[in-house]
Amino acid sequence: MPQRTIRVFMLVLFVVTSMSRAQSAAPKPAEAPAAPPAGHMHGGSAPGGPSGHMAGLPKAAPADVASPDAVITAFYESLAGPAGKKRDWNRFLSLFYHGARLLPAEGRGHSGTMPMDFTPHRYLFDTEPTMLESGYIPKEVARRSETFGKILQAFSTYEVRHAAADDKPFVRGVNSFQLFFDGKRWWIYSAIWQPETPKLALPDALLHP
Repeated sequence: MPQRTIRVFMLVLFVVTSMSRAQSAAPKPAEAPAAPPAGHMHGGSAPGGPSGHMAGLPKAAPADVASPDAVITAFYESLAGPAGKKRDWNRFLSLFYHGARLLPAEGRGHSGTMPMDFTPHRYLFDTEPTMLESGYIPKEVARRSETFGKILQAFSTYEVRHAAADDKPFVRGVNSFQLFFDGKRWWIYSAIWQPETPKLALPDALLHP
């Protein structure tokens, strides 16, 4: 083989080898992160942004959200239970609109650990241990409501016992519910409650239906 041909061949081989090494050393493009599981709940919404305004919340039973009376009844029923009984927290959460807030108007709530303003999820996280240990059976004893169009404001007087057989409730107070109708169902948008205290007794007007 002529010497010039050998030099050309060696040059081509060098170029091809250099290109191959450069491609091997180049960093691979980063892979896109896997999408989160559909419907994964995290603080009431799906990670990465909700796919809808109610993404991540349990679906309500139609009977629980058909009317203001049904929503408020479901609220109390989903919390009620003797010591040691697990509650249906999906039912409770399904009653609240996305971004709903709860607020004890006085004190830090019955568990002693709740923040002053919190989500339905946080409410359950903070109160479940006490409910399971001591029992928590709320009962609505009276209600006063005002409504206009698709909104309703309810003053719901409640009393709570540790066990259904207890003669007296260990706490009484008033829940103030703000509800609205979206054309298909009723939602709880906010709930604020004022417990009765030694200096603040429930008036007769709030103790009778």
